[in-house]
Amino acid sequence: MSMQERMSYSLIKKAYAKQKRNPVITASTLRLQVPAASAKTTYSFPILQGDEQTVYNEQILLNRADAFTATSMGLFVGGLNSLGVTDTTQTYPLYSYPSFAVNTGFTSPTANVLFYNSKINIAINNVQYLQNFDTYRTYNAGFDQQNRWPSNAATLPVPSNVNTQYDSVNGKDDGFVAITPTLQFSGTSKIDISIIMPSSLTVASGVQPIIILIFRGFLSLGASNLNK
Repeated sequence: MSMQERMSYSLIKKAYAKQKRNPVITASTLRLQVPAASAKTTYSFPILQGDEQTVYNEQILLNRADAFTATSMGLFVGGLNSLGVTDTTQTYPLYSYPSFAVNTGFTSPTANVLFYNSKINIAINNVQYLQNFDTYRTYNAGFDQQNRWPSNAATLPVPSNVNTQYDSVNGKDDGFVAITPTLQFSGTSKIDISIIMPSSLTVASGVQPIIILIFRGFLSLGASNLNK
């Protein structure tokens, strides 16, 4: 646990102690997902269970009885396998950069605009707690990138398995950025999370990429009324 996480945990415990409450608090994750769509420049992410319009088995939403303190956030694209084909098995990789593999799911413009020039806004009970948070902060491209070959690859022996090169990704840190001050999500609150893009993606025919926001932090069980 990092120093920031220890401090956040201590502050959460103190906040509940002032309310004379002692909920179970555990390290946890929220994973919000929406399908990429052509000609769309604003994406709204459901965070509460029951609010999702598209059901994903791998999605993790907040129970309305609980509260969540977000200490870090990551933006990713996924939903396609290494060959750019829609992966419905929940085994697809997550990319924190405009990956070649994922870009095969987009026509022009590519996923570049999502990571380079977009912003995240988060409002809780109509109060803007995160405003114009640039998505470029979450950009992370590893030294090794899956399906990336040298420019002279045509003159080199072709590997029998094109998936022998994998991203040099550290899932603990890469693509995540600390949120200071932390964000307090309550299951009883009205929470609006959106990504605003200056121009739209165009999704290629026959595939369905996914835009993913992951929040890491602390889940407080049965504590949703703290923010009332």
